[in-house]
This record gives sequence, C-alpha cells and structure tokens, in this order.
Amino acid sequence: MILDNVTMPQLLVLFAIYSFLGWIIEVVYRSITQRQIINAGFLYGPLIPIYGFGAIFIIFLEFLIHAWPLPVKFAVYGVLLTALEYGTGFLFEKIFKLKLWDYSKNKFNFHGRVCLLFSAFWTVMALIFVMVIHPPVLRYVQSLEKSFVNMFSAVLPAYVLTDLVFSVISITEFRRKIAYLYAEYFNLSNTEIEKIFHSLRRLRTAFPHLSQYIDSSIDREIKGKINMFLKSIMSRIRQNIEGRKPFENEFYEIIGDIYEHEEFLKLKNHYHHNSSIYEHVMDVAYFSYRTSKFLKLDYQSAARGALLHDFFLYDWRNRDVSDLPEDKFHGIEHPKIALKNATTHFTLNAIEKDIVIKHMWPLTLVPPRFKESFVVSFADKYLASKEYATKLKRDKVVGRVRKKTKAHPPRKARKKRHEPAHE
Repeated sequence: MILDNVTMPQLLVLFAIYSFLGWIIEVVYRSITQRQIINAGFLYGPLIPIYGFGAIFIIFLEFLIHAWPLPVKFAVYGVLLTALEYGTGFLFEKIFKLKLWDYSKNKFNFHGRVCLLFSAFWTVMALIFVMVIHPPVLRYVQSLEKSFVNMFSAVLPAYVLTDLVFSVISITEFRRKIAYLYAEYFNLSNTEIEKIFHSLRRLRTAFPHLSQYIDSSIDREIKGKINMFLKSIMSRIRQNIEGRKPFENEFYEIIGDIYEHEEFLKLKNHYHHNSSIYEHVMDVAYFSYRTSKFLKLDYQSAARGALLHDFFLYDWRNRDVSDLPEDKFHGIEHPKIALKNATTHFTLNAIEKDIVIKHMWPLTLVPPRFKESFVVSFADKYLASKEYATKLKRDKVVGRVRKKTKAHPPRKARKKRHEPAHE
C-alpha cells in the first residue's frame, strides 16, 4: 500500500520534496503571470510547506480510502482539500492579519479563501498525484541510503524552523512598515515612501494582492485626509473671490507654456464629462494646485501634471479614432496616449509623468509613486463625480420638463387639436 514500509525520516524527505515541487510550480506560474522572476511563498527558502503538508495529508488519506470508488474519492478529496485551504487561509489572516491569497474575484468563492475553480483544480491534481507522481517518488526515496535520509530528516526541521522564524520577523516588519506608512504618509518625503515600498518588494511580488492591500489602505487613508481638506479649500475659494487672485496669478505662471499652446487648445473641441476636456483639466489642475499647496507638496508639478492628465485629442465615446483602436479600453489606454502627447510637446519631470500615467489608479494596477499623483488622482475623481452629478440633475430636469410638456401641451396646441371637433 501507499504507506507500506515508509519510515518517519522518509516521510520528512517526502515533505521536503513536495514542498520544493510546490515552490517550483508557484515560481513558474507567478513569474509567467507577473512577467518577472518571483520568489514565491511565505518562506525565504525554496519551500512552500502548504504543498508538503497537503501531499502528506493526501498520502494518509489515500491510505485510508484507497479501496473506495473513484467518484467517491474525488468528492472526499474535493471537500477535505477545500477545508484545508480554507483553514490555512483563515489561520494566517487571524494570526498575521494579512491575506496571502484572495479568490474574491472568482465565481463561486467563499470568503475569498476558496473557490470552486481552484478546489476542482486541487482535487484533480490530488488524484494525479496519488496515481502518477507519488509512486515513483516514493520508490526513489526508499532507494536512498538510510544514513543520508536520517541526516537529512534531522537537518530539515532545524532549517524550516530557522526560515520560519526569519519569515515571521519579515511579515511582522511588513505590517509595522505599513502601519508607519499610513500614520506618517504626509510627513514622509517621496524618497522615504519609495524606500519603504522597495523594502516590501519580495512579499508584494510573491503575493500580488498584498499590493492591493497596501494600495487600498493607503487609498482610504489619503482619501479620508484629502476629503477633509477639499471642502475647506473649496469653501475658502468660493467665500473670497479676491483671495483667489494671488493664487490664480501664480497658477497661470506655472502653466503658462501649456494652457495657451496651440496643440493643447485643441482640447476645447472635445467633449468630456459635462464640458470640454480643456475645461475639465483646467479645473483639475487648479484644484490640485490649491490642494498640493495646502498640503505643502510640489504644487507646481501637481498643477502641470494635472493639466496634462487627459491630453488626448478625441471623443472617447467615438470608437472611430486613430489614437484609440477598436479593441482597446479608453480607461486604461488614454493615460499612455496623454503621456505620449505631453512628452511630445512639453518637458515633464518625474512627478508630472507619474501623475499623467497613474491618474486612473486603481484602474491601472501600478500605484502612484508620489503624493502629488495621489492628489491629482483624487481631484480628478472628485471633480468628475461632481460633473456627472451636475449632468445627471440637468438631464432629470430636462426629462421632467419634456414629460410635463407631453402630458400638458400648451393651450394653443390643445385648442388647435380640438378645433376639428367643433366644426
């Protein structure tokens, strides 16, 4: 049978082999999907223990139910492996307060920890494992020298324990740095923020949704703070028209080479939200300028980057345009088009380029590098939502007027309609 003549040292060797094979699978899968070399897994070393534990679990399970019919075994594997994956994810979230995988976007998922697609995949893999993979691997392990197996089984626990300790320290440091980043975001320089992001790179690439965890949390943190500033800033602007003049003079000096440029003026010809692109970007630029000045950021780069964030020369509702191919999505593509147009006609610094290419975040996956980019991103969304709300209210008013006009036509029209009846 599957466990006949298997000693505890041999079982530990099997655990190491399957943990290593699991690491290879994850490295290949994640490196292909993320288009870069990824050291997958929670541990630093080339082992992913959940694969090893899963393999040992399947070995013992097969020992117990090897005589059962295949459909029944398939169902048992499916239920128990799903429970194992769910339990592992649950414990990790409770202990470390982090989610190492997330199936929330998959259909038929449960709490994002398991989903039907991957449960079916693990079940099929389990059957292939016990029928095809494990038998030759077991024969190989049993053929190894007993002294080597005993030595390996003695070293392995010490190695895994050491790696686990350093990995736990790493994940604890990860959480500490994230907490620090949230609390001090507006007090840190862009260089300091970039340094913190770089130090978290291994875990962020090994578990891509950790980036979403970071980005969404920073998004909420910054959005909350900026929203508090937006109302106060806008109220100050509205309450004191005279107070705008010094700001406006400086603002127009900053953007002087852009807003009157022949190519940039073409934005007036293209409709956007509730106005022209030109009007929209001017509003976002001024808003970003005032907000960045209030937050003591680089308000010059914020103003210029915001002015160029929608520098595309087409109506995005019209698919018959040369800049936007039929099979491309405007929301993702237009930042690239805007950046290309901007760099063709103007000289941009790193912050301004980042603002243009990242202003649609989180629709674009890579988060902004600079605080000014976050400001413009939120200013764009804030003003766009106001423009849409204004358009919606106007459309509703127009719709109600049209309904009333149809239900109660003008008196002259009613009289004219009834004239033939009196003849």
